[in-house]
Amino acid sequence: MEAETIVIHLPLKPFRHAGRKYLISPDGETVPTKRPEPKQNTMQRAIVRAFLWRQKIEGGEYAGIADLARKLKLNDAYVLKQLSLTLLAPSIVDAILKNTQPRYLTLQELYGTAKTELWVEQEK
Repeated sequence: MEAETIVIHLPLKPFRHAGRKYLISPDGETVPTKRPEPKQNTMQRAIVRAFLWRQKIEGGEYAGIADLARKLKLNDAYVLKQLSLTLLAPSIVDAILKNTQPRYLTLQELYGTAKTELWVEQEK
């Protein structure tokens, strides 16, 4: 049994607008060639960065906070402040990563919240 080859011809015209590529279908409708990547907000990037740094320290890639800060050419205090985000309640981290946190919540408030040890208190 031989495999048959089917060739389909679609009369699409490539189009570029504002640096993005689009295809124009025969009926005149424009379709993006690829879906735009969802952008992370500042809080999401900070949380991800903090957990990655913590994982590298705990995994032995860095001797500690000072070693991490030195190799990344960052201030020790900044690294410590970022790592404090790993102490947030899981429900808060989950809400931030799903982008369902309250709109009034800021990154600065998160740093202060992370200092509270009890997760129940953090969630208030």
